[in-house]
Amino acid sequence: MTVLHFTLATVAYFVLHSILAADGVKAGLSRLLPVRYYRLAYNVLAVVLLAALLVLYFLVEKKPLWPLNKLLVFGGGILCIFGISWVVRAFTKYDIGEFAGLEQLRSGKQPAHTKLIIRGLNGKVRHPLYFGSLLLVWGVMFLLQNDAALAFAMVSTIYLIIGTRLEEEKLVAQFGKAYQKYQREVPMLVPRWR
Repeated sequence: MTVLHFTLATVAYFVLHSILAADGVKAGLSRLLPVRYYRLAYNVLAVVLLAALLVLYFLVEKKPLWPLNKLLVFGGGILCIFGISWVVRAFTKYDIGEFAGLEQLRSGKQPAHTKLIIRGLNGKVRHPLYFGSLLLVWGVMFLLQNDAALAFAMVSTIYLIIGTRLEEEKLVAQFGKAYQKYQREVPMLVPRWR
C-alpha cells in the first residue's frame, strides 16, 4: 500500500463524513434509521472508520520528509498537547450527550438548538473544536515527520476549511443576523490572541 492509497482513503473518509452530516442525507436515511439512532450511528461509524485509517497508516510504506529533527519533534509534542487541551476545554461548552448522540437516543428526537454560544473559547474562535483538531494533526505530523503524516495533515486541513464553510451556511440559516454579527466579530478558525 502506498501513501497515495492512504491519502485517497483519507479523502474518502472525510467526504463520507460530510455527506452523512448533510441535512438532505439525514432526512433520506431517516426512513431506514430512526432519528433517535442517527447521531450515535454517525459517531460510531466515524470512530470505526478513523480506526481503519489508523491501521492503514501503519500498513503504508512511509518515507521520512527530512532527517529526523528533534526540535520539530518537541514542537510537534507541544502542538499535540495544546491541541488536545484546547479540544477538551472547548467541549466544556457543549452537551456531550447530545454531541455523542446519547441524548437523541434517550429523547427520541433531534435537539432544538435555540441558543448561540459565544462565550469561552467560542468567543475567541467560532470553531474551537476544529482549531484544536488542526493543532493536533499538525503536531502529529511534526512528531512523525513522514509523507503519510503530511498527507493526513494536509487533507485534514483542507477538509476542516471546507467543512467549516459548509457548517457556517447552516448556522447563518439557523441563527440569522446574530450569527452574521458573530462572524464579523470572531475569527472562523484561527483565534485572535488579544
